[in-house]
Amino acid sequence: MANFKTKARAVELLGKGQIADLPTAISELWKNGYDAYAKDLSCDLYIPGYKDITEPLFCLSDDGWGMNYEDIVSKWIVLGTDSKSRGIHNYTPEQTFGLPQRIPMGEKGIGRLSVAYLGSPMLMLTKKEKEVCQAVFIDWRILENFNLFIDEVNIPCFAFNGGDDLNSLISKMKSEFLENFNSDSSSDLTWNGQEELREQIINDVTSFYIPDSLIREFTNLFQGISSHGTKFIIGNPNEQLLDLVGYSPLGDSSNSVLEIQRSLTGIFNVFKDIPDFSTSFNILTETGKYNIISDFFDPEDFKYADHHIRGKIDENGMFNGSIRVFQKTYQYTFRPIRKPGKTPYGSLDLELGQMEGVPKASMLSEEQYDLITSKTEKYGGLYIYRDRFRVLPYGRTDYDFLRFEERRSKKAGYYFFS
Repeated sequence: MANFKTKARAVELLGKGQIADLPTAISELWKNGYDAYAKDLSCDLYIPGYKDITEPLFCLSDDGWGMNYEDIVSKWIVLGTDSKSRGIHNYTPEQTFGLPQRIPMGEKGIGRLSVAYLGSPMLMLTKKEKEVCQAVFIDWRILENFNLFIDEVNIPCFAFNGGDDLNSLISKMKSEFLENFNSDSSSDLTWNGQEELREQIINDVTSFYIPDSLIREFTNLFQGISSHGTKFIIGNPNEQLLDLVGYSPLGDSSNSVLEIQRSLTGIFNVFKDIPDFSTSFNILTETGKYNIISDFFDPEDFKYADHHIRGKIDENGMFNGSIRVFQKTYQYTFRPIRKPGKTPYGSLDLELGQMEGVPKASMLSEEQYDLITSKTEKYGGLYIYRDRFRVLPYGRTDYDFLRFEERRSKKAGYYFFS
């Protein structure tokens, strides 16, 4: 009788291999927090010079359900578990922290592995309400070993009380994780041909360190019986994260910031509903704390449009609504020239704002015109939402999957909008 055995690289291929890029990885982890009824989804990039920070650290957090030990060992580190069928579950108000029921966003069972995209090593602190905090430590690069089977990897996981010495616990977890590289261990890990990777992981795990100011912050975060949530603390952050502040010598900070902004801003369809959660991406340097995803479009921006169309297209393709041309509003009905009968796409709501191409032709003030123009230049594109949550990477100019830009370049007089 033969059984399947799984190489550790399968986690690398199934996790990071299915994530398009860094913003998508962050979005997937935020979706997991959203599914856990978090009210606050955040990223914090700590740069040397901020308080007692000496090396860059990246943190991704949510204040959702959090996990206990059983959740970690039976779900979080088990691939493909709990596919989360779409649809509203009947949670109690206590389970949803008083929030309305949400449609689950995560569904692959591997979205949790997106954290490997953020960098290594990783410390996860997670706590369920009324339970003790759990700490998990791993350097995901160990899974790149093509000689290693997945069940041979030891992942340290310890309970952590708010009053405990977190630095002492981290030292203990690092030592336990480094036992994976002990050539005398019973698992007999093979690193032939991968000695450089082995040494890099050992060095980075050994030097992984959280400054005192953040130790106090993280300890306070998980103190108290009612506290709950999850925080991933990443050493050696992904180079694209370091590009955000020009910390990487090979990076372009302006392009990296723009890609993060375009991808993580507008993650919820604010034109449909006011979200019951907040998102932030903070960069913390010696000069302060800056949220780089705080200036997306909102419904109020329609009042700054020179021309505004709002109405409904019914299942027969007939439009009924209002059209504002500069400051004059008309009620308008339009019946298309087509055979009578239902359209294949059904009814839909339409709201469209349009600005004149040059400031002098616009009714807006120079300040208003510049405000909307700057948002359009940063965030312009086709955004697709499923159950009001954005589907990435659609919306960025490099993912013009309907070929709007291509068709407009061929016939700009016909394809008015790009």
